[in-house]
Order: sequence, then C-alpha cells, then structure tokens
Amino acid sequence: MMFKVNGFRVEELNNKDLNEIVEVYNSNKNFLISHMDKKEITIEWMIEELKSMKEIGFLCCKIVDMNSEKIVGVIDFKVDKETYLSLLMIHNNYKNKGLGRLIYKGLEKYALSLKSNCIRIDVVADYDDSVIEFWTKNRFVKFKDTILNWTGKDLDAIVMKRNLT
Repeated sequence: MMFKVNGFRVEELNNKDLNEIVEVYNSNKNFLISHMDKKEITIEWMIEELKSMKEIGFLCCKIVDMNSEKIVGVIDFKVDKETYLSLLMIHNNYKNKGLGRLIYKGLEKYALSLKSNCIRIDVVADYDDSVIEFWTKNRFVKFKDTILNWTGKDLDAIVMKRNLT
C-alpha cells in the first residue's frame, strides 16, 4: 500500500484488477474520446499501457474504497525530487464528491514523506476547463505549454507545478 486517506487506500494494481480498471477508464467517455479518439479501452490495451508505464518508472495504482473494496479510481505517478502525477482518474459514478481532492492531498503527503520538492502534472489544454480549475484550486500554477503524445495522438497541454517546500 502506498497510502490511505479517509476510508480509501492507494496501492499498486495487479492483473486481477484489470476488469475494474478498464471499467474506471470506460466510465470516462469524454476523456477517452478527447485523449485517445476511442470510445472505450480493452483489457489488452490496459495491459500494454501498464507495461509501458512501469518501463519508465511509474507506479500504476488503484484507489480502493475500503468499505466496499471496490476500485473507484486510478492514479499513476512517479515520486522523485519532482513528483510526476501522470493520471488521476475517478470512476464517473464517484466524481464531484471530493474524492479527487482527497486522493490528491494523500499523494501530496506521500510525496513529501519521500522528500519530493514539488508535484508536476500535464493537463490537456482543450479537454475540460474544470480540470484546470481543479488543479489551480489545489495551488498548481502554469509552468509552460507542451505537446503530449499519448497513444499516437498529439495533445496541446499545460505543464502545471505545485511546490511542496
């Protein structure tokens, strides 16, 4: 387990979690269309994504509701001096209830405990204004513009950072 916060735990996911992880992704239709030009992903796609993330040093984790043991989200990150948060995705049924903020705050404490100085996230610019608002409310500031390439699609993005020290 990486960390736990208010009835939720974050831990590395494994192959037995694949169906629930695919369900989390597929519940976020607008994300899939905007970021990947897909309406849904498959278990096979997820296996390849996990493999490629691990190859570059990212932890691919599940967010588990400790009461129901249901996976309610996914978080991918790499802790270093500058922690890189690659993905924080909440199942559509659990959005807008404060869970994203709760999990992010848990990650922040976890990163601080491992001597991280700041957290970076790359936000797709033309996806959803509420995403940038979310990160701004969590004291992230725009650092620079960039281009992300995910699954072969170039995406205009904003690098945002939050100093922890």
